[in-house]
Amino acid sequence: MSLRTIRWGRLIWTVLVTFYFLVFFRNFMVDAARPGGMLLPLVFAYVFVLWLAVEYFVGSPFFQSGVAEASPFWRGVFAFFVYPFLGYVAGDYFWWGWTQIPIPSVITWILGIGLFGLGVYLRLASLFAVVRLGNGAGGKAGQGRFPEKRFVQLRLQQLCRHPRYLATMMQLVGAALVFRSWGGLVLAIAVGLPLVWVQVRHEDRGLRQVLKKEYKEYADRVPLLWPRLSRQR
Repeated sequence: MSLRTIRWGRLIWTVLVTFYFLVFFRNFMVDAARPGGMLLPLVFAYVFVLWLAVEYFVGSPFFQSGVAEASPFWRGVFAFFVYPFLGYVAGDYFWWGWTQIPIPSVITWILGIGLFGLGVYLRLASLFAVVRLGNGAGGKAGQGRFPEKRFVQLRLQQLCRHPRYLATMMQLVGAALVFRSWGGLVLAIAVGLPLVWVQVRHEDRGLRQVLKKEYKEYADRVPLLWPRLSRQR
């Protein structure tokens, strides 16, 4: 990316908004500090804000694979779920404590930060792989101008057909663990997983239309969402 191609207005806006939210979460967690500490919840908040900033600047839809068009309806439904979900797990940790997991905090914090961080990595790595592919082809997502063979051979696309959605589920579970909320785990599995699954099925149909020739063979070889523990030969 050259200096001429950088969207300076978007970059400045992203930096200002990111700085605001970093300061906001720092002040919020200092004021809401509880016994047991706030360091790792604050690390989680910083990682969350910085990750969203990158996705916003690149222009990636929050809940989309980046190739086929997502369903606006289900993307909206997911947004109405995920932000109250994050509010619930944070409130459960800082204030009411209704569904706190009764094991040492350090265990859930390390598991949660690790899982959420891995989800961030999967989302960003798969995002930049698709962006590079689109730039090289001179096309845009959803326009059917991606080189099909190269897309289905992307490294993370061998893990599963929708690695960004897999990463989203990891982030939901990771957030619940960071804030030690078994209620959050129940919501992630009972509500978050079905919403992810509906959107995965929708986009998989879109991918079959956009990437026609080899997608069926690719779909037969690579699982939809959950990676296989061992590869079939």
